Amino acid sequence: MLSFVRDSEMIFGDFGLDSVRLDREAMFTVKIEDIPEEGLTVDWEEQRDSLLAYLNRDATLDFSFEAPLHGEAWIKKMGKAYLVRGKVHAMLGLRCARCLKEFTYPLSSTFDLSLHPEKEARGQGEVELEDEDMEAIYFEGGEIHLSEMAYEQIFLDVPYQPLCREDCRGLCPRCGRDLNQSLCGCAKEELESGFSGLQKMKLDPS
Repeated sequence: MLSFVRDSEMIFGDFGLDSVRLDREAMFTVKIEDIPEEGLTVDWEEQRDSLLAYLNRDATLDFSFEAPLHGEAWIKKMGKAYLVRGKVHAMLGLRCARCLKEFTYPLSSTFDLSLHPEKEARGQGEVELEDEDMEAIYFEGGEIHLSEMAYEQIFLDVPYQPLCREDCRGLCPRCGRDLNQSLCGCAKEELESGFSGLQKMKLDPS
């Protein structure tokens, strides 16, 4: 297995190669020429500053990374395609959709992808997959971008309406108090006000 730790400038490998200096926004990639016949297993880590720099590309993303991202992948050539099976683990900072408080959310996800060289896909048209559960994507340049796959998997799995807890009571729509901490009297006041109006209607002969 190849293991890497990526920070904002360098990748370090535990297999005796010299460290490779990268651009701050470079992605962790694997060259297809380095994938042996029996397949390649890699284990890498993305540091928080690199992750946040990637998030800054899209201002619509409403979460942050609270810890390094850990990724694992097994890559094997299958005919003209490349099978990638991976796992990604991250600790995200989300905002609760009910009470609006920020909380930490551990996310773990797996993915199975079938990668096809774009130049071959153009000549063959649609590529039939043997595994219906496998998602087909195309790549070019002779490199597989594992960082990008990990990021996209996280984006797909972030909850649409994140909750700090399943039974979160949220905020009072009238006074804005956090109902997880204490109840307010707004509901009681509304009930009493409604009951008072009903009594008045009954007592009014007109």
